[in-house]
Amino acid sequence: MNLWTEYEGRTIDGSYPLTRLLRSEGRSAFFSTSNGTGVATVIRLIESHFDGDEILTRWRGVEALNHPNLVKLKSFGHVVIDETSLVYAVMEPVDANLDEILNERRLTEQETREIATSMLAGIEALHSSGFVHEHVQPENVLAVGEVIKLRSDCIRETLEGEEGAALKRKDVRGYATVLLQSLTQQRTLEDATRYLPLAAPFEQIVRKGMSGEWGFAEINAALNMTAARPVISAAVAAKAPVTQPVAAPVQPAVPPLVAARIHVSPEDKGRGINLRGIAYGVGTLLILLLGWYFYYGYSRTPESPGSNSAVQEPAAPAPAAQPSAPVTPKSSAATVARGAAASSSARATGNAAAGADQDASGDSSGRWRVIAFTYNQEEQARQKVVEISLKHPDLKPSVFTLTGHAPFLVTLGGSMSKQEAFAVSGKAKREGLPQDTYAQNYRYR
Repeated sequence: MNLWTEYEGRTIDGSYPLTRLLRSEGRSAFFSTSNGTGVATVIRLIESHFDGDEILTRWRGVEALNHPNLVKLKSFGHVVIDETSLVYAVMEPVDANLDEILNERRLTEQETREIATSMLAGIEALHSSGFVHEHVQPENVLAVGEVIKLRSDCIRETLEGEEGAALKRKDVRGYATVLLQSLTQQRTLEDATRYLPLAAPFEQIVRKGMSGEWGFAEINAALNMTAARPVISAAVAAKAPVTQPVAAPVQPAVPPLVAARIHVSPEDKGRGINLRGIAYGVGTLLILLLGWYFYYGYSRTPESPGSNSAVQEPAAPAPAAQPSAPVTPKSSAATVARGAAASSSARATGNAAAGADQDASGDSSGRWRVIAFTYNQEEQARQKVVEISLKHPDLKPSVFTLTGHAPFLVTLGGSMSKQEAFAVSGKAKREGLPQDTYAQNYRYR
């Protein structure tokens, strides 16, 4: 696909102008937009060559839930721009996110309780409706007026059996970690030692939630048990003797100053000079220069006969020094081709490449692939493969094309079984690749 910045100025579905690119996230990007009322909000675009219907089904599920603690999707649908298939979702306007607050200060116990109650309500609604969140993180905990909500455009269906149970446990761990960060500004108990033990009920919720000992049923019980006790505000106690305890609020409200003190509109986000961003940019340039050297500095080897890949995987060079945080890519999913012979072979063979994806036993179950990026231009896919190989050689990136022409997919680990694919997808996300990296079965394609 083109660079996301090239979409600025376009209008989606005749109603939503892409005013400015806010950030890219793997095969998706977020733009500022409005719906003609002058109220700025955010629209997300996702490249969807094969799973557009699945994504729209999830968003229809969010719409049907209509839960007060999940960000509403005001509109969503499918469009094609420059021969690229995209799905889009327009979010309701938000005022701030928890990560912005935690960059400046820790939350109070009462503020954390309100965050905990709101998040719990939203996640339990998802779990009871056959969905998991998978991205329970401070940046996805949002203030919308007087209500705390979870981002809802990133959910997915719960898998069956143990895989689904593991995803739900991941939501529990994410929930407990957010509470720890809210109270300590630290992600691990080891780093938060100076603030331990936490006040009840957070000490148990955080420890047992992060360890997997508790689920949301136990967490809910712990929150309700302490919520039943009288709560006295410091302001009231300072002014006069308390004759009657002030009950804990039934409906959670935004912590004081969360929405009022920091208001970040889509138009204001990302402005100003960011020295850390400059450093990341220099680091990325070095990576690309090294990738260029590795790509053109070595002799190219034609794809060997009988290879299962549409495109030969590059040799993994030694990892280069990287910046402390990953630079978010501006393009979507795909993988690099090493040799010109391999590329021409991929274009010539077309769908025959997918048909070759059997393991030594002839089992076609090994046709699952993990997709990290997608490109319309093969050269862009090659460059991305080199970049990933330098940073994550263990992921074995390569370029895969189903038709011999665009889209060119950057895949990780080659063809494999479903279980192996989900394991590689999880590993890739933990190592900093896009959170929308996904596994796809190409058996019938």
